Amino acid sequence: MDTGEADRNVSLLFDVFVLNQRLRALLGRALSDAELRPDEYAVYSVLFEHGSLTPTQMAGLMAMPVTTTLDYVRAMSARGHISREPNPADGRSYIVALTPEGLGVHRRTHAAWNVAVARLEAALERPVPEVRQALHALDDAAAAALARFDANDEAGARGRSRLITRES
Repeated sequence: MDTGEADRNVSLLFDVFVLNQRLRALLGRALSDAELRPDEYAVYSVLFEHGSLTPTQMAGLMAMPVTTTLDYVRAMSARGHISREPNPADGRSYIVALTPEGLGVHRRTHAAWNVAVARLEAALERPVPEVRQALHALDDAAAAALARFDANDEAGARGRSRLITRES
């Protein structure tokens, strides 16, 4: 990967794109010999941190579509890394949890992940809590902007259905 200077004069979203490229490279390098890819490690980490969850709960915690989360759940299940039990609060859904094998894979990958974390945090020019606060603010703003798209889509759908009703 070219580690040259990125153009920091384009836009905020371009900056985030460049950051994503660098973080993917950092995590890819750190986890190159690990059992899990960086995205898989993040999904396993949600279960490690929160315990048993439904796929919908997992998706919410990761801001990921449920369908994508279900792809990860299927792969984890095929590897024997999660158990699946009926949800006691809702008989239609189920909860998943890491098995001992899943916990072991997560633990072993965690060692490599921590190398990336340590190198990144050591290179920061600002305190980690300050950087995380700024990232959380950016995430909140992205969620709010996305919600505006959703609201516009709903308003447009309502307008189209009223038009169809009047024309009928």
